[in-house]
This record gives sequence, structure tokens and C-alpha cells, in this order.
Amino acid sequence: MISDALRAAICSGDIAPGTPLKQDEIAAEFSVSHTPVREALKVLVSEGLATLHHNRGCFVSDLSSTVARELMEFRALLEPRLAGWAIDRLTERDIEHARLIMAKIDNTDNATQRLQLATEFHTVIYARANRPFFLEQVSRARNNLNRYWRLAWGDQTFPASTQHEHQKILDLCVAKDQVGVTAFIEQHIMTSGEVVLRYLQRLEADQMAQL
Repeated sequence: MISDALRAAICSGDIAPGTPLKQDEIAAEFSVSHTPVREALKVLVSEGLATLHHNRGCFVSDLSSTVARELMEFRALLEPRLAGWAIDRLTERDIEHARLIMAKIDNTDNATQRLQLATEFHTVIYARANRPFFLEQVSRARNNLNRYWRLAWGDQTFPASTQHEHQKILDLCVAKDQVGVTAFIEQHIMTSGEVVLRYLQRLEADQMAQL
């Protein structure tokens, strides 16, 4: 789908914030009419990845610390609930799958791949909650936030604490500690998010100083 391809390019940073999403160019690239392009852009706007400006067209949404904080708070509200609902349904195969994903994170230096794998790690756990609507909303928020993490981390690897926290989440799941895992996932989301927020706030302060 066109929306999938554009989403991947935006979230990976291949299409930068503020870039115009021109219907003519997209239609030519995918060899389609304007109708499916307009539908794809509507999807991206609904996900917060694109913004429609009256009489100017559609653009990749800019990054801001305000939006980043709201996305992280949204995740911190929903994801612990998903984990709590899922924990008693997790199978040994799910746990092994999560461990395999963690090993893959350790074995790649590619920032985009690490972010994708981190999303897979959490999804393996949350999928057992059997709440597809919740899972879809979390997926949208994570896709949007991945743009922020890539900017803040650049080509760096995950902070070591992130993988330690993934292991802690997995240990709590194995122990069937519902209270522990819900509390820790909320902490995990907000702690990792503070790295992004501090970076964006410094960036915004520098931009204001140049005005």
C-alpha cells in the first residue's frame, strides 16, 4: 500500500519533517492515479505523521517536544494495561520469541532495525491481550515516536539500560507479576522518553535563540 511505503520512509527518516508530500510526484512514483494517493495521505494525517495545510498541501509533520510528550504519555497509559491483560496468556513460545528479538537487537548496529525490533518485542507481549483496537493505537503512537528516537539517537545504539529494561519486563512476564510488569512498563516508557524530550527541548531552545 502507498500509505505503508510512505509511513516507512517517514519513520525511518528518509522523508524528513517538513517535506511536502506532492500528489503528482507520489502518483508518478507508484504509477497510480491521484485517488489512492489522496487516500494514503488521509491515513498519514490521521496517524499524525502528516499535516494538511489549507491552500498549501500536505507535509510531513514537524517534530516537537509537546507532541513527543503526549505520545509518550499515551503509550504509558495504554501499554501497561495491554501487558497486564496479556501476562496470564503468554506462552513459552511467546517468551522464547521475545528473547530471540532481544538477541537480534544486540546483533545489529542499525538504528532503524533496532527500533523496529523493539516494537516487535513489545508487540509479542501485548498481542496476547486480545485487544486489537488498543494494539493498533499503540502501534500508531510508536511509529510516530520512532521518528523522534532516530533523531535523538542518530546512529548511536540503544542505551544499555534499554536492553536491561527489556530483560526486566520479560522476567516479570515469566513470573506472572501483573502488578510489577504494569508499573515497570510505564516507568520504562517515560524513562526512555526523557532522553528524546531533553534532546528536543535543547534543539527548540537553540532554534529560538537564532530567531
